Amino acid sequence: MPSYKRQKFKVVLDTNVWVSAILWGGLPAKIVSLAEKKSIEIILSEEILREINRILGYNRLRKVYEQAGVSKDELMSIMATIGRLVDVVTRLNAVQEDDSDNRILECALDGDAEYIVTGDRHLLQLGHFKKVKILSVREFMRLIRKKPKRQG
Repeated sequence: MPSYKRQKFKVVLDTNVWVSAILWGGLPAKIVSLAEKKSIEIILSEEILREINRILGYNRLRKVYEQAGVSKDELMSIMATIGRLVDVVTRLNAVQEDDSDNRILECALDGDAEYIVTGDRHLLQLGHFKKVKILSVREFMRLIRKKPKRQG
């Protein structure tokens, strides 16, 4: 298994990555696990948490976590514990097709994140925004497996 003892990456997870991680596991869950182990830092905002809370209210998703014996409140609490909450003051209109994508960009900028990890095509098409690189889950996992440790 590859070593994840690298620099501490500062990353914003899009809501689709969070939901995939907590409901279905896979690579998104590995990213969250790295944050739990303090190998990376996940940056969160109130806006992102509100969006996740709204999405977890969908009937088809509620059935998944309720069958696992977990409540929405427990999931939200876990996410808030794993991530570092930042105050967002920046307001953007960079992604006009989906305004909620702008909340992800705003959080990344105000949280001084290096990366946004997403499955959203609007964000992925940007590739980067200012100093923030926008990557898929697979691309991010590839990156952290081979990124050298910062000297300092």
